[in-house]
Amino acid sequence: MIEKIWLYPPLAFARLGPSPEPCENYRYGDSDLSPRGTGKTVVLPEPSLHVAENGTLTETQPEGNRVRFKDPEDPEDPEDAKNSATWFRPICPFFEVHGTWTIDGQRHSGAITTKELDAFDLTPGNVRWTVEVANLKAHQRTRALGDRIEAKVEIPGNEHTRRPLQGRSPQGAAQRLVPQGQHVPLGSVQIPRPSATFPELRLRFTPAAGLVYGPTNLLQRTTRYPLPAERLILSPNSPWCSFPPTGGDDPRTVPGEIFAGAGEVDGGVSFGLVDDTCDGLVTVRVGGLTAHARIVVTPPDFAPDRRPFTSLADGLTDRVRRAEVRNPTYISGKQQLTALEVRDLFERVLEAMDAVNLDVQNDRAGRYQNVRLGLTEEEGRDRMFPVPEALDGVTLPLTEQGRRKHRRFVALEVLEDMIREQPDLIQRFIRNPYAQSDWFDRRMPVAVRGSDGFPMHLTHRQYDLLVAWANSLQSAVEEGT
Repeated sequence: MIEKIWLYPPLAFARLGPSPEPCENYRYGDSDLSPRGTGKTVVLPEPSLHVAENGTLTETQPEGNRVRFKDPEDPEDPEDAKNSATWFRPICPFFEVHGTWTIDGQRHSGAITTKELDAFDLTPGNVRWTVEVANLKAHQRTRALGDRIEAKVEIPGNEHTRRPLQGRSPQGAAQRLVPQGQHVPLGSVQIPRPSATFPELRLRFTPAAGLVYGPTNLLQRTTRYPLPAERLILSPNSPWCSFPPTGGDDPRTVPGEIFAGAGEVDGGVSFGLVDDTCDGLVTVRVGGLTAHARIVVTPPDFAPDRRPFTSLADGLTDRVRRAEVRNPTYISGKQQLTALEVRDLFERVLEAMDAVNLDVQNDRAGRYQNVRLGLTEEEGRDRMFPVPEALDGVTLPLTEQGRRKHRRFVALEVLEDMIREQPDLIQRFIRNPYAQSDWFDRRMPVAVRGSDGFPMHLTHRQYDLLVAWANSLQSAVEEGT
């Protein structure tokens, strides 16, 4: 009997894209550490699965070492195809049913296929998928039931046509944001047809195109957002279309004034715009057992070969394994692994640094963000980096200087020597997450704002790991050297 099932992955991220072609599969390879290399992560193509309209699943091999993230808007136009790859390909994750089962006294674990279904007198028609997603951005602010945008589909495992996710406001709600007869496309789902080559039980989630929708009277209120008529479908009478900024004391959204219409120049009232992102729950039922996974739809990755220095994995690890790095045996017992973990962090720092215009961010933090937090403009600028003199051929001197300095940290031996020579290097140059300083200053990560509007910092675990690793290097230094 099948004893337990789960979905793999338990959490997946889809990325918006208007192209009809999904992004090809890829993975991160080793960093380019050749003598003239970039020192950054290399993106490597992998075989990709394609689902036909009738559900047939096929595999294609990469074309050399190329990964295509964008397509031309009009591939039939030779000039467009040559010069303008503007349409992002969506990231369309698969969910696969895994489980444990016993046959003839032998316990097995892995992907559940049609073979296992046959062994327990089940068919793909006995598999039931449910996908529930919602865009609650407007509802998060107004708390009005009618401002929810939700979609739900239920699919038997033997139905292989694509099913759209049509976002609608709840029936019976007053002043529905999405009125009767309209919907916001939130993507689609499809169950691939199992075959001898691919007998697994899968579901593919395809996100929406990445479009914005507005109320029917939007163009009467503003000309700043000239949406086409087919996307002006929302009700102007919904609470979201007249929602004012709530100020800094509202804990629901921090920062709170990040929607169209919130600024004084726009009148300080929401224009009622919504996008087609969503997140939700994928559920599968097999033989009386149930499993769940989460799906999150996000914007395109504009720099797929630039990894963030603080990732979702770092955040989750900080929640469940923060204390382990404070144990002295974590460093002493795994010195080589710890060094590799530190180097990986600084590789990601270099990659993130390469994607940032530090000159603009430095000026913005000193002149604008610190002033909003209560400093005068002069005090705000003093906390940031002084603007270096421009050099011939270098239009962004601070950015170029930062990239050169961060490149050194990828060489672990150089970083180790710097820490041995400067015992307080970590404390002086990396923002302490425990201190919760309000001001933007020269500590790393510099001029980057967190989701709460205050200066961004590493996770507590990342910071504690760096401090513990630096202390371990200091303890091995001979006194007086």
